[in-house]
Amino acid sequence: MSRLGCSLVVLALIGTTVAGCGGTKKSGASLDAQYRKAMAEPDPAARVNQLLTVADKQGKAGDLLGMEQSLNAAADAAKGMDDAKGKALALNRVAEALGKAGRASEAKSLLREVSKAADQITEDEIKVSVLSRMALVYGKYLNGQDVATGYLKNCEETAAGIQRPEGRIDALLEVALTYHQLAMADKAKGLLDQTLQGARSLEDSRKRADAVANAAATLSKMGKTDEANAAFPEAEKLAGEIPDPMSRAYALVHLSGQLRACGRRADAQKALQQAEAAADKVTDSSMRMPLLETIERSRR
Repeated sequence: MSRLGCSLVVLALIGTTVAGCGGTKKSGASLDAQYRKAMAEPDPAARVNQLLTVADKQGKAGDLLGMEQSLNAAADAAKGMDDAKGKALALNRVAEALGKAGRASEAKSLLREVSKAADQITEDEIKVSVLSRMALVYGKYLNGQDVATGYLKNCEETAAGIQRPEGRIDALLEVALTYHQLAMADKAKGLLDQTLQGARSLEDSRKRADAVANAAATLSKMGKTDEANAAFPEAEKLAGEIPDPMSRAYALVHLSGQLRACGRRADAQKALQQAEAAADKVTDSSMRMPLLETIERSRR
């Protein structure tokens, strides 16, 4: 090869190398920019969400120092929140991310903060949701199955004291799902069977239909396809039997949402069609129009 040819090859290789470095630098700068944007977010809950997203991207890119920085900032943002509910939910999410990253000690420290925040929550349904999520983090990421079991038992006791029967059922469904996620199949099944029976016995027809739909969705999330395939049509039948057309329509919209969340899009659309048919029978236009708008939003 001539001297000129060699020079051209060398220049080409240098250009390729520089371009490669430039691409890597651009990617890193992009994550840095996302981090700075997240840190500038004034709302602490939104800041936590954005920082966790950035941390996930940094972890996938192999930027472990950057991920650590983002997770630390997310923890600080969560700790600084005033609302006990929002604080507990945010701390749970950060603790889960820390657990996944292998930072067990820091995750446990945040979970202790979750427990303190939960003590300030007056709504038992929300408290059950917070503590069951905390139990999941302990059992799934921190090798704390015994601790998780203790918290879930506490959740069951708290849920049992909820005055609204439909609220009690929803709380117990969440606990049952968490038992399932922690591979405690017997506890999950026993609690779910009990809760489904309670849902079927609700006196109010709308609440009964909604509760059975929620139980069907929980069965689907547990991978119990046969049981879910039986429970969803049961919820549809219950919704269709509601005498008042407006209540019937809203129950069908709720069912559609649960079906969609479980990936059953065709069934979800069918439920919305039934809801629209029920809405057409609502004579008061001031009530029918908001209902139709709700149905339309559910289609998107």
